[in-house]
Amino acid sequence: MTENLPQFERLPINPKKEEEDKEIWQPNWNCFCCQDTGQIQAHLVRLIISDYDPNRDRIPVCQGCNKFDRHNLMDYGVLDTRFDLFLCKKLDRIAREDWKQVTQKQFEIVKQRINQISKSHSLSSSDRTDNDNREVKQRKAEVEAITPDQWKAMRDDYLVGKKDEV
Repeated sequence: MTENLPQFERLPINPKKEEEDKEIWQPNWNCFCCQDTGQIQAHLVRLIISDYDPNRDRIPVCQGCNKFDRHNLMDYGVLDTRFDLFLCKKLDRIAREDWKQVTQKQFEIVKQRINQISKSHSLSSSDRTDNDNREVKQRKAEVEAITPDQWKAMRDDYLVGKKDEV
C-alpha cells in the first residue's frame, strides 16, 4: 500500500542553520520575548493575560525587536499591540533569567551525571567486593615479597630492554 507513494527529499526552511553546530547553552535568537518571531511567547503573555488562549485570542506583537510583519495582518484586526516597548523589554528580561536558570539546571544535571558515571567506573575500597579485596591483598603480598636483588634484576631488565628499543 505505501509502496505506491512517492518519496520526496527534505526541504529545510533554513539549510544554513542546520549546518551550524547546535549549542544548548546559548540560544540562536536575540530577542527572548518573541525568540525573533515577532510574536510574544505564550508563557510570557500569560504573565499579563492570565487566561490567554493562543488559538482564540489576538496575536500579541513584540515591540522590542520589530520582527513581526504587521502589514499583512494589520487589516484583519488579529494583532494585539497593547504590549509596548517597555513591557516587551521587561518580558525579555524575565525570559533571559528563565533561560539562565534552565541552562544552569541542565548544566548541573550533566555535571552530576558525569560524577555518577566516573564514580561507577572507579573502585574505591568501600566499593570493592570480598573477591576484589582478596585480589588486592594477594598482589600487595606479591610485591612486598620481592627481594632487593629481584628489584635490581627487574630494573636492569627494564633498562636493558629500553636501550635495545632505541
